Amino acid sequence: MIGVLIISHGKFSTEILKSAELIIGRQENVATLHLNADDDIQLLRQKVNEQIYELDQGEGVLILTDLFGGSPSNVALATIKNMDNVYGISGVNLPMVIEALMLRHSNPLDKLTESCCKSAAEGIKNLTQLISPTK
Repeated sequence: MIGVLIISHGKFSTEILKSAELIIGRQENVATLHLNADDDIQLLRQKVNEQIYELDQGEGVLILTDLFGGSPSNVALATIKNMDNVYGISGVNLPMVIEALMLRHSNPLDKLTESCCKSAAEGIKNLTQLISPTK
């Protein structure tokens, strides 16, 4: 099973995992990390590496981060650069998390990453235009 690590500013990572588990049930081999205003980036890097080591059961780890260009995303990029079995996606949303958790048992890491990106984009809808296309 592919491990999943969600990293965010504040406790968003913990809360989005709770939301996903509310929908699909309790999950194993998934972790969250968060970064607050006064936190040390080097400590976050260390925690990311520790979590990857714990989560990787031989099929790799998918890192999901909140905001491209933010510190969590930058730490993930630096980590991915040095590891073959770690992929990452920024812009995490609930459809992406659910997709990752549901499909990680039956897909290789590269296919899972593609599927998560697609699911995240497809989950974005302009509700106003759905009910009134002329608005």
